[in-house]
Amino acid sequence: MQHVKVKYSEKPHLKEGATWFSRWWYHRQIKHDNRRYNHYDQQRKTVTLRLLSLLGIAAAILIYSMVMPRPSSTVSTKLNQTMTFSNQGTNVQLTKKVFNDETGLLELHFKFTGNADDTLTTGINMKRFKLSFAGDRYIQNGQSEYHIIATSTNTMVVQFEKLKTNFQDVWVGFADKSIDTENIKTAVDESSDSTKKPAKTSDQVATIVINNDDKLPVNKHRKVLTKKQLVVAQTNTNIQEQKQAIKENRTAIKEWQAAIKEQTENVRATRQQLPDMTDKEQAQANETIESYQSKMTDLKKNISDTKATIDSKKEKIKQLEKQKTKQQNGQLNVPKLAQ
Repeated sequence: MQHVKVKYSEKPHLKEGATWFSRWWYHRQIKHDNRRYNHYDQQRKTVTLRLLSLLGIAAAILIYSMVMPRPSSTVSTKLNQTMTFSNQGTNVQLTKKVFNDETGLLELHFKFTGNADDTLTTGINMKRFKLSFAGDRYIQNGQSEYHIIATSTNTMVVQFEKLKTNFQDVWVGFADKSIDTENIKTAVDESSDSTKKPAKTSDQVATIVINNDDKLPVNKHRKVLTKKQLVVAQTNTNIQEQKQAIKENRTAIKEWQAAIKEQTENVRATRQQLPDMTDKEQAQANETIESYQSKMTDLKKNISDTKATIDSKKEKIKQLEKQKTKQQNGQLNVPKLAQ
């Protein structure tokens, strides 16, 4: 494509005293070259606009990728999912997660349980638990601050501060450094020069994954809570759990009582029909009555045991209320975790 820098009309080519034909030809060339200049100039403007548009789209995509969360192939760990991380049967559960996408605060709540049920066992020693963190590079490089806070004898909170709001995922690993007595072996042959021990089983590690997706609960008003606030909040949660358990137990008692009433009516109705039955039918009816009575005995025992459980939980609530008062006065009395 020919490049015209200056319009033809700006170049004085017409000589003085030129004939009419020369003047006509000169003006004709001016019009022709000006049209050609305007055409090329319009092409240059069009190309420039297209390049600027492409640069603008690229900049918009770059800014969008920096602001919006990046997709991740990892799957978030479900709340209250039990995960074993100890060779001795200790479990961990992610019970709560909150994220402030404006300040970059991610708050994770964990609960430790034994392998039998959801209650705390004496084998759990939080002082020996080790945590490791992975995920995006800024976590490993220390660009984000994290705090590990024990909130009770079997719960803890991990706070991430200054987390990038578009973080991809966070991995929290749990390991139990307690001594595994099952792997302590003596020498097989005393005459042997060396003590032979079987290879120690690898420590079982549980990894909790928190993925930054639309399922992550967001609280724009969430602030960094102090250790005292977290401990008191956990005690309140424990109190509410006990109250909820009492409520569920009372509902169960009412259902058992209704079932006992039904069984009693069945026994009464069956006995009323005994005179009109044959000997064989009476024998079968008596077995049915004994079955009803056996069920009623079991239900009454369930009611008695559940009432005892309710009394125990009421006593536990009183203890937690006293504990809460001490915590509000600064007596936290929670385990110290190994860093």
